[in-house]
Amino acid sequence: MTPRTLGGPPPAPARRRGARWALPLAAALLLGPAGQPAASAAAPAPVPVPAGAAVGKITEYPLPTPGSAPSGITTGSDGNLWFAENGTRKIGRITPAGKLTEFRLPGDTSDALGITAGPDGHLWFTDISGRIGKITTAGAVTEYDLPGPGGRQPFAITTGPDGNLWFTEDPGDRIGKITTAGVITEYALPHPDSGPESIVTGPDGNLWFTEILGNRIGRITTDGVVTEYDLPHPDSGPDVITAGPDGALWFTELFGNRIGRIATDGAVTEYDLPNADSGPDGIAAGPDGNLWFTEQLRNGIGRITPAGDFAHYPLPSADAFPTRITAGPDGGMWFTEIVGDRVGRIEVGAGRPRADLAVRLSAPATVREGEQYTYTVTVTNDGPFGAADAVVTLNLPRGAQVTGTAPTADRGGPNRVSRRIEALGAGQLRVFHVTVRADQRPVVIATADVHSRTPDPRRNNNTDRAVTRVTRR
Repeated sequence: MTPRTLGGPPPAPARRRGARWALPLAAALLLGPAGQPAASAAAPAPVPVPAGAAVGKITEYPLPTPGSAPSGITTGSDGNLWFAENGTRKIGRITPAGKLTEFRLPGDTSDALGITAGPDGHLWFTDISGRIGKITTAGAVTEYDLPGPGGRQPFAITTGPDGNLWFTEDPGDRIGKITTAGVITEYALPHPDSGPESIVTGPDGNLWFTEILGNRIGRITTDGVVTEYDLPHPDSGPDVITAGPDGALWFTELFGNRIGRIATDGAVTEYDLPNADSGPDGIAAGPDGNLWFTEQLRNGIGRITPAGDFAHYPLPSADAFPTRITAGPDGGMWFTEIVGDRVGRIEVGAGRPRADLAVRLSAPATVREGEQYTYTVTVTNDGPFGAADAVVTLNLPRGAQVTGTAPTADRGGPNRVSRRIEALGAGQLRVFHVTVRADQRPVVIATADVHSRTPDPRRNNNTDRAVTRVTRR
């Protein structure tokens, strides 16, 4: 399709802002209180999608409790899909074969919404009662209260390039950061009533987020510096954002009925959906090189190519309200149905899992003897699949003295520092720093390498080196 740019034809009348809650959330809230506590349950599962299934083939897995209202979904480090049940106060886990397990959240107020795979191998989620939660792949839950006064709700969450978890607060108009040890820092947005919604790590090493009420796309550095970009059309309702396969960020416009693209320099392009009132909500990059999104009001899954061409795949079940979507470990796209109380999978025809990992190592060109200096190791995954159990290692020459790492890394000996990345999605990156003290060598040569248990056909970018000259005082 021809992209929509500033000055083009006027948009269709925007849906009232209040409808933003009616689509992804109110359906869950109106379904009534949670049922009795339950440790786990299994739902009848249809036959898994066979290998070689046609693109667009949809399989749905019903949840056992009416009113479960599944919302956020992500692939965990264990190779399963994890999702939040907003209506029953549970976290669900489903294998690619369709076997379901549910974990009840503690207390009577916990209510999960967003969920992501953390850098520590656990799943991290937002609890709209004012907490950030962590659940291990065995089901053990820990929660951390937001600091300060109440009235703020964490909404979406993602793993940042710095090894911390980043989340939005709506209400609250803040972007938050939590370390894997539970230390929380918050950054206020420049404008009140912005409605920060979704957040993701961009290909530039910053965090990008949507402001559904402010009609903006925001960017925040890992140091907390915020930049905002206004969208071309008013009341577009930017909702969910993801890193695309083309080095840009892609997002849904819930009220504007469009898919948007923003380059890392802030340039925005918009694509009108072919059908009015589709209700685009969740969006994620697929292993086939396209973007896949949910159409709540049209009851289907949509696909858009980086060139702007659309395809639509209707759901088998009526009135499902598909909400969030993510790339699965099996080559399919997995999504939640907030009203249909199901988790679904759509075949995208990507073939066998594979990933293209790359590592970049940088250090000062020259330092003085006895001084401390820092190596920066950047690991990227150019996809098309997520990489599981990636290990990046910095190798130093004998005698180099390591004085610190950030985030904390494993020491593989006096001259080796390693970090394990449980899950690194396509288009994502991680950065860590190693500080050393210069020794008496005239030249220090360090190398970095990365590998994963996901097949990586392109191995010539899996190593890098940095040369630092040490001068006398």
